[in-house]
Amino acid sequence: RLPVTGVSCDDAEAYAAWLRRGAVPGARLCSEREWERAARGADGRVYPHGDRLQPGDANFDRTYGKDPLSFGPDEVGAHPASRSPVGADDLAGNAMEWVRAALPGRPCVARGGAYYYGEPTSRSDNRTELAPGLRDPTLGLRICADAPP
Repeated sequence: RLPVTGVSCDDAEAYAAWLRRGAVPGARLCSEREWERAARGADGRVYPHGDRLQPGDANFDRTYGKDPLSFGPDEVGAHPASRSPVGADDLAGNAMEWVRAALPGRPCVARGGAYYYGEPTSRSDNRTELAPGLRDPTLGLRICADAPP
């Protein structure tokens, strides 16, 4: 029920390939454009649920009062106030997510925020370039799948 975290870009791609071969035909990492559209909606909102982020809206540093002993991921969907216009949970906070980079020369970039970071990283337009081999406890993945033909 918790997000998968601590995975590298290669780990995330391998997981998507494994899903594609079995349970989820067409599974892949979301593209940056897909991720951002799911987070911002058609109206270009700042956060998935609107233009302000309050501590109870998502799991970010202020959610639990910046108490170092309370930092960590929450169960997926634990903050329904930040559900995106397309119904996706946790696009603001909880775990940053590897997605396929829009720019050539980079396999993946991280989008969104995480439990350890503040409001600016939880913005729907946040984009962070990281080393593709990085494994970090605040970094996970999101899987998209093409619709069947």
